[in-house]
Amino acid sequence: MGLSIRGSGERAHVDVKSSMLDSGELEFEGDFGASSQILVVGSTLVTKSDHAILFVEFTLSANMTLLLLDNYIEGNRYAVYFSRGVVVDGGGIIVKGNTLRATADDYSVESSVCVNALDLRNGGYFDVGTNTMSSVNGVILFEDTTVSSSGLLRVANCTFFAGTEVFDPALVYVSGSVKLEGGAQWRVEGNTVGAASVLIISHSWQKIRLSGSGT
Repeated sequence: MGLSIRGSGERAHVDVKSSMLDSGELEFEGDFGASSQILVVGSTLVTKSDHAILFVEFTLSANMTLLLLDNYIEGNRYAVYFSRGVVVDGGGIIVKGNTLRATADDYSVESSVCVNALDLRNGGYFDVGTNTMSSVNGVILFEDTTVSSSGLLRVANCTFFAGTEVFDPALVYVSGSVKLEGGAQWRVEGNTVGAASVLIISHSWQKIRLSGSGT
């Protein structure tokens, strides 16, 4: 059995501290209201399920923060998985100081962190830093990614061990176009990567587009 935490649209503070989960998933679902905070810290989450932490039908309201700090997180295909488009408006997601592991290597898309259709705006940020990652890929961005209005997308100071000899692994794997505008930043810096690429864009027709001052 896992643990499911559901938002109802109201402001909420959720803390998962020094906890242990050895089956099922830690699942967050629903709408967490403006200025909410979710903190998962110092916990051990190990599961044979596809995802150790799953965000499904999950809405980050304005100025909300999500913090995953100093955990050991291990899933079958993904350690941390966002199953639908993620909009971060003025708040942020920080994944820092964790050990992240995905044990499978069947389909080339297994990863430590997977996000589907990321949209960062109005200073919103997605910051993946000082993690140790062991998986086919470190961070996967599926579908299109948009960073605008001084938003920040960052993968920094991580140590990545590619968990496969079959596929072409990458610290950051992009399967979609990336648009940066209005002073946005995308930073991949200070990482330690073994027998893998730092960045792979999966298809030649997918583009990185830059526009606006300071981008």
